[in-house]
Amino acid sequence: MIVKMSKITMLGLEDQREALVSELMDIGAVEISSVEAGELEEPVENPDVQHELADVENRISEVRTALEILDRYCPEKKPLFSVKRELTGREFEEVLRDGNRIWDVVRGIIGGESETVRIRNEENRIENLKSSLVPWKEYPFPLETQETHRTAVMPGTIPNGIDMDRLLYELEEKAPFSELKVISSDKDQHYVFVLVHKDEEQDCVSFLRMRGFARATFPEMTGTVGEIIGKLDVKLMELAAEKESVADRIRSMADSRRGIEVLHDSLLMEQEKLLAGSRIIVTRKAFLIKGWIPSELAEKAKGSIESKFTVSVEITEPEKDEETPVLLRNKGIAEAGEPVSKMYSLPSSREIDPNLIMTLFFVTFFGIMFGDGGYGLIMALGSGFVLWKFRLEDETRKFIKLILWCGISTIFWGAMFGSWFGIESLSKYALWLNPVEQTELFLSWALLFGVIHMYAGFGIKAANLIRDGRYLDALFDVGFVMVFYTGIILVLLPYVPEVDADAVAPLVNAGQYVALAGAVLLLVTQGRNSKNLFGKLFGGLPSLYNAVSFLSDVLSYSRLVALGLATGIIASIMNELGTMFEMTFIIKIFISAAVLAVGHVFNFAINALGAYVHSSRLQYLEFFGKFFTGGGQPFRPLKPNTKYITLKHDADT
Repeated sequence: MIVKMSKITMLGLEDQREALVSELMDIGAVEISSVEAGELEEPVENPDVQHELADVENRISEVRTALEILDRYCPEKKPLFSVKRELTGREFEEVLRDGNRIWDVVRGIIGGESETVRIRNEENRIENLKSSLVPWKEYPFPLETQETHRTAVMPGTIPNGIDMDRLLYELEEKAPFSELKVISSDKDQHYVFVLVHKDEEQDCVSFLRMRGFARATFPEMTGTVGEIIGKLDVKLMELAAEKESVADRIRSMADSRRGIEVLHDSLLMEQEKLLAGSRIIVTRKAFLIKGWIPSELAEKAKGSIESKFTVSVEITEPEKDEETPVLLRNKGIAEAGEPVSKMYSLPSSREIDPNLIMTLFFVTFFGIMFGDGGYGLIMALGSGFVLWKFRLEDETRKFIKLILWCGISTIFWGAMFGSWFGIESLSKYALWLNPVEQTELFLSWALLFGVIHMYAGFGIKAANLIRDGRYLDALFDVGFVMVFYTGIILVLLPYVPEVDADAVAPLVNAGQYVALAGAVLLLVTQGRNSKNLFGKLFGGLPSLYNAVSFLSDVLSYSRLVALGLATGIIASIMNELGTMFEMTFIIKIFISAAVLAVGHVFNFAINALGAYVHSSRLQYLEFFGKFFTGGGQPFRPLKPNTKYITLKHDADT
């Protein structure tokens, strides 16, 4: 059901505003609405919290970074279904009293990571330098040696496309007192050095440059290349040891992870308070807060607030046509369907919560489409175990609960169809029908289920109209439509598979009159809101054409048959594949077990997903399309919006 909301208005002294906002967060049941200063005649303003908000966001980013670094260096093993830790208000405050130490740890972790980044950059620089020196490893001279008294030494590179034999021949002619040696080569170039008498240096350099020679320089390097590479290797080892030491220091701070998580969530709460404060209007001495609160908590919250603060609290009911925030409160199977309906939209606050009826149809259609009792048993046992064994977040618990109901429904329909892991010998024990052998009868029932489903949607539409006091609209826009559609269905009965045309002849005749009566009633009433005579006379014609859309919607329920057949048939095929091998008994057991396991897992996964998707589709289009307004805004009370902890306060409300 949708929880009834009341308006709450609080007028108090400015010096108590922050304390009151903290109290409202402890209560966790008041949504603070935005009040623009321009709405009031008095000189008021909304508090400027941008600077404080930016500061809090920076601190949140800093703490989040520290936690991410910890996750990289010492990842925490989490259970399959992780939940937030529960802390009492006293425990929460005790952790925050140690806030200075926790901040030191946070900055130590971030500082350690900065050191690691510096070390990693230095390692990359040295590795690149080492890579650039490797081709020169056989260079025989110290790198600082560029000349002697009479000769010049010139290391450099020559493109790989140059014919080196010809180059050496021509060089000997051009500069006879020179010698070129190739140190190494790769796919792009030759690494060489040239010894040349200084008298021929210019001629030699000019000649080599014309052949692509590029002189290599090694600034600030002394010693041979081998010596330098050795020193670089030692430096890399020292950096690796330093990096490991920093990593150990970061890992040693992992004991403070829980405190850092509490600090993170306390900053999130501070952020929420600031955002809520920006929606309040203030003067120099007073403040005004407007918002929403569940009606059942309104008086109790009012008494609690007025007893602690110098504040006037007023509780009022919303206007008749006013939208309120939407808070759903359901139990049992209706609660399990909330994840499905929320994926589409929250209901409007002015309509009936459809979750109970929607979920009943959802699990029914899921069971029909999945349709194998063995698979349903696995679903029910698995989800039931999770619900029993694990403490779950609320939304996760609802979804697992939905899976449990879907599993129970699948067991029921599997028994009705005689389908148990696709074992053909068990199909003769079907309690109702065999979908493979009685496909047309199955299709007829699927179409009937579709009609019932959509009529339930029409019923909810009528209930919404009656709830709003629009009794004639409920009669004209729902009652007469259902009369017309019912007549058409009766007329079309002979064309439904497995229906005896002679047996339903009286219904067909009655259906003609019912359809005609419905058509006349629609023509007379559907143009009633039109302002001109033409609209009043012919405004009902489109409603007659809607019958085509209705019939196409009915046909869309044939997917119940398609998916219901698919699960059982594929399971049966997997069973045949698993037993068709002709080989020794032991090998056959292992191969058959592997084929059956893989095949049934695949069949289970693909058809469970298909049943979920198509059952959702039938709710969203065929069912919700008949009545659902949607667009409801979720109720967002000011409360701790935490990531790691759940805060339990001792407040009365």
